[in-house]
Amino acid sequence: MSGYRTWTPLEVITASNVQSYLQDQTVMVFATPGARGSAIPAPTEGMLSWVEDSNKYQYYSGSAWVDLIQPIEGGTLGQAYVSGGTAAAGFGDVKAEFIETTLQAKSTSYTVQTSDTNTVLNVTSGATITVPDVLTSIGDRVDIFRNTTGTVTISAGTGVTSWAGAGTAGTATSFLIHTPYAVGSVMKTGANEYRVIGQVTP
Repeated sequence: MSGYRTWTPLEVITASNVQSYLQDQTVMVFATPGARGSAIPAPTEGMLSWVEDSNKYQYYSGSAWVDLIQPIEGGTLGQAYVSGGTAAAGFGDVKAEFIETTLQAKSTSYTVQTSDTNTVLNVTSGATITVPDVLTSIGDRVDIFRNTTGTVTISAGTGVTSWAGAGTAGTATSFLIHTPYAVGSVMKTGANEYRVIGQVTP
C-alpha cells in the first residue's frame, strides 16, 4: 500500500490500483498511528481507518483522528444511562440503555440515597421509607415494593418542599402502600418537588 491517491481525469486504473486504493482502503488498515500519518499526511474529513496496535476504528473529524466507538463511562449498574442528553446526538456520542431492574432488599426503615435512582426497593418487613431531595433529574423515581404483610409507609425527607399523592399534599403527610405485595413510587417532578404514585393512601 503506497498511501492515499486521487486519480486525474482519463488516467488508467490498473488492477493493482483497484486492490491497493479501492479494495484495501475502503477501511484503511495501518500498524500504528505513525504509519497512518506517513501514508496519509493530509487526511480528509470522514476517512475511516483501523489501527492494529490498539485494535480500534478511528475516523478523521477534520482536525484529528478520533475513536469511532466511545466507551460508556459513569452511570450506575442496572440503570438507564444516556450521555449527551442535553443536545441532539452527534457522531461519536454514546447512547445506551440497560433494560435491567436493580432490586435492593430492605428489611428495616431506610432513607433513599442518590444511588437508588430508578431502582426498586424490595421491602421485606414493616418499615418507613424516607425520600429526601436526592434524586438528580426531573423524572427520576424510586419504586417501593411492599413485599411483606407488614406496614410500609413513605415519608418526605430533608429538602423536599412540595410533596403530594392520592389527592393529599403536604410534607407532613406519610403515604401507606395500602395492601401487601403492592407497589408505590416516588417521582421527582420539579425542583424540591416529589409526587407519590401507585397503590398508596395517605
